[in-house]
Amino acid sequence: MIEIDFQKKLKFQRISWFEGLKKGIIYSSLLHVILVVIIQILLQIDFNQPQRIKIKKIRQFAVELKEIQEPNPPILIDGVSSKDTSLLKAEKPHFAGFEIDTTEIINRYEENTLQVSILYPIGWTYLDNKVKDIIDGVIFFPGENSNYDRRISVLIQVNTQKNLFNPRLYDSSFTYNKVVYYISNPQKIYEQVTQTVYIRTGSFKADFLIKLTAPNEVEFKKFQPVFFAMVKSFSAGY
Repeated sequence: MIEIDFQKKLKFQRISWFEGLKKGIIYSSLLHVILVVIIQILLQIDFNQPQRIKIKKIRQFAVELKEIQEPNPPILIDGVSSKDTSLLKAEKPHFAGFEIDTTEIINRYEENTLQVSILYPIGWTYLDNKVKDIIDGVIFFPGENSNYDRRISVLIQVNTQKNLFNPRLYDSSFTYNKVVYYISNPQKIYEQVTQTVYIRTGSFKADFLIKLTAPNEVEFKKFQPVFFAMVKSFSAGY
């Protein structure tokens, strides 16, 4: 009888231990779930939110820094930013696509009948040809004190027979001050190099031809920027 009661008691203890273990596992699992939820909440509060705030502050700081560095829009001078004006000073001027050099063309030739005017280099001289007191042509060439070869010359011819003009003789054209400049490529005959610019004036009573002649290619390239500076300075009564 005592043995039967002992076995019942032992069986009851085993059942109670099993039930306790089962409840412990359930409580432990539930606790782990609660801890995971709490950790996720803490992570969202302590890390994610401040990170968003930091990113927002960094972006705001970048915008404020950009506004400090560029408080005003750049000022444009002839379509170029004021920040780039130093580059403009460094770049050499051009006319009709050619580099020009105006440093030495300080002398001025003027003729009243057709109101012709052109600048030419210091130390140069010219010979004027007139027909019936009207300019027919003028040639410029270096004097004794010039730094250029004395065989260089610049010829200006007046063309009153404008209907004889043939644009096919020229390789390119360029419009400036309402007149058209027809430009030939440099032409070499033996050692001599020439280049011609024809000025088509429209309704004016005369066209003009300006021709550079140099004794060789070296002297031609040396003087070409000055030549196109002279061409740019040319004007008449058109």
